[in-house]
Amino acid sequence: MGMTLNIWLDKQAIMVETGCFPDGAVWAKARTELPDFANKMVVRATGLATMDDWMLLAQSVDAIRHQCDIRFSHLQLAWLAYARQDRYMQPGDSFALRIFADALNSLNFDKVFVLDPHSESAAAAVRNMVIIPQEAAVLAHEELRSQLQSGALMLVAPDAGALKKIHAVAAAAGAKDFAIMTKNRDVVTGALTGFALASGDVAGKDLLITDDLCDAGGTFIGSAQVLLAAGARSVSLYVTHGIFSKGVENLLSQGIHHIYTTTSFSTQFPTDPRLSVVDIDTLFVA
Repeated sequence: MGMTLNIWLDKQAIMVETGCFPDGAVWAKARTELPDFANKMVVRATGLATMDDWMLLAQSVDAIRHQCDIRFSHLQLAWLAYARQDRYMQPGDSFALRIFADALNSLNFDKVFVLDPHSESAAAAVRNMVIIPQEAAVLAHEELRSQLQSGALMLVAPDAGALKKIHAVAAAAGAKDFAIMTKNRDVVTGALTGFALASGDVAGKDLLITDDLCDAGGTFIGSAQVLLAAGARSVSLYVTHGIFSKGVENLLSQGIHHIYTTTSFSTQFPTDPRLSVVDIDTLFVA
């Protein structure tokens, strides 16, 4: 998927044309007639995943600032690229998040709004960052909000890393309790083993595993198998960022009853009654 870039000057949409030179370099040009001055520029980048995407963002902002004096500049990032490599994991690794954050910081936004960032390190790396928390995205799903508030769904944290966020989701939804899973991940190979239910009575209950992102989905498939074996009636999944590199059917055919996500990473999803998607336009304000 390519990046989608929306830009507003004092709530007026600005059209930006983008393309690529024969040598592979990307270019961007503002096509809307620009005012001499604007109080606020809002830039929303959806699916920004590569440094070419960053260059299109940077060139678009530069083109507008060259013609228009702007008092405040806000960036809205539905997906924070490179946040999964948020430290030096092994000898020879790079700290990709810090490198990408340095690039973002060079654009000098007054505020950078980020939807449910994968890493807590992001707030330290990205200047002027404002987090739109996971609970806001979860509760934007009306069906989920109703089921959590009524107790029809029980929350499940897939690992220790998700505990802080699931506490916040439970508090916001008024959920009384949640279950906790554990697993082991080989940091060199990425292989997952040792899925286990650490706490929570799941027998006879409809469950909702809640996390920030899903790539191939191995964590959630392994968790669903353990939860169903422990007597759960059904296991659904909420992830803010649906990468789904092996497709949603890979999850839906291996123990996941229903998937809830947002358009933060992609707007292209199969039509399936077992998939519910919230548009990020409901989470950001132009």
